[in-house]
Amino acid sequence: MARLTGYLGTYRSPKSAGVFRFTVETDSGALSVPTLFCDAPDAKYLALRDRTLAAPVRGDNGAGLALIDLTAGAPRAQTLLTEESGGCHVVFDGDYIYTANFHAGTVSVYHRAESALSLHTRLSFGAGAGCHQVLVHGDILLVPCMEQDRICLIDKSADFAQAGEIAFAPGTGPRHGVFDRAHERLFVVAEKECAVYSYRAQNGFAYADQVVLLPPGAFPGSTAAAIRLSADERFLYVSVRGANQLAVLAVEGERLALLQLTGSGGDHPRDIALSPDGRLLLAANRFSGELVSFAVDTGSGLIGKELCRVPAPEAVSILFDASMTEPV
Repeated sequence: MARLTGYLGTYRSPKSAGVFRFTVETDSGALSVPTLFCDAPDAKYLALRDRTLAAPVRGDNGAGLALIDLTAGAPRAQTLLTEESGGCHVVFDGDYIYTANFHAGTVSVYHRAESALSLHTRLSFGAGAGCHQVLVHGDILLVPCMEQDRICLIDKSADFAQAGEIAFAPGTGPRHGVFDRAHERLFVVAEKECAVYSYRAQNGFAYADQVVLLPPGAFPGSTAAAIRLSADERFLYVSVRGANQLAVLAVEGERLALLQLTGSGGDHPRDIALSPDGRLLLAANRFSGELVSFAVDTGSGLIGKELCRVPAPEAVSILFDASMTEPV
């Protein structure tokens, strides 16, 4: 049995002041109650590289990016505030760090050289574009613009110029995507349609398949949120708010098949995460304010019984730190 360390990104509120840390026992799914790790207000999303944690933040004098050093005895945050509103996604890419800003319709490109952090450029996709993520695909960045029903393609080798788009039908709302390890397949969750799309990702992006997650007419007003691919690339997991469901899909090449819909254990499952061994799934239920662990059958991909739940106010993202696994 081992104990794995994880972090929670949270919305800024009187109940939540930044990044929280928790542990989970990989055999039993037992969770510790998350405790405040670093004061980083509105750190809604988290990324980790080389013992540095990145989070979009919002302060009294603006918003921007915080880099948190995990090697120090106490967490130290380096912050650069260049935005008016807080971002909703962050990702590392070599010496660059990207944040997506849903409300401003922008992507901020930060550059990190040794200890210096600077804003390299800011990409604008139009007010209200609903930029929700940045996916790195070689020299191409994919930016889902949910309110414009498209994924914008950006060529970073051409000074971050626009290089096309993946178009969706009106009202689809592409939110987040995930690649397989070889970057030959792209899977996209559509928030408004509550569907998952599959694309061939070689020499461009060609539509392959689509699966709607909810039965027609069921759970009106529901919206899909997070999408995760299992380590063996056989299963996709998606959270659906409103319906408060977790969906499991089988991945058969480029084809998709819905295997299971099961309860998230709370209200408004904003994010989900699989443990590195794939035997646990954690769900952050924002409105009911809890973190819940479930057993996963790695053979069938199906989500099993609830194992543990702990309070987690305003939690909206989950990140595991595999380097902090300890034997128990």
